[in-house]
Amino acid sequence: SSILKYLFPVPKEDSKRIITFANQEDYISFRHHTYQKKDHKNIELSEVGPRFEMKLHMIRLGALDAEATADVEWRHSSFMRTAKKRKFLSVE
Repeated sequence: SSILKYLFPVPKEDSKRIITFANQEDYISFRHHTYQKKDHKNIELSEVGPRFEMKLHMIRLGALDAEATADVEWRHSSFMRTAKKRKFLSVE
C-alpha cells in the first residue's frame, strides 16, 4: 500500500478524481474517473483514462531494495520451468 502513495500525489481537498484498483479473476484492473455532482442526490461519473489490466507475475517476500535476496512466495504457473516435469513424464 505504501507504493501507491508514491505513484499518486496526495489529492487536494477540492479534487474530484477517483482511482480504482479492482481484482477480478486474477487480473488487477486500473480505472481513472472524475465525478461531478449533478444535484443533491445524483453524481455523474466519467472515465478519463488511462485504463489497463495487469496479470500478477510473481509475489516476493521482502523489500524492493533487497530483491536479489527475496524469496519467491508465489509465481504464475506459465512462467515456471517444466523441464523436470517433462523429464519425469517422458518414457526413455
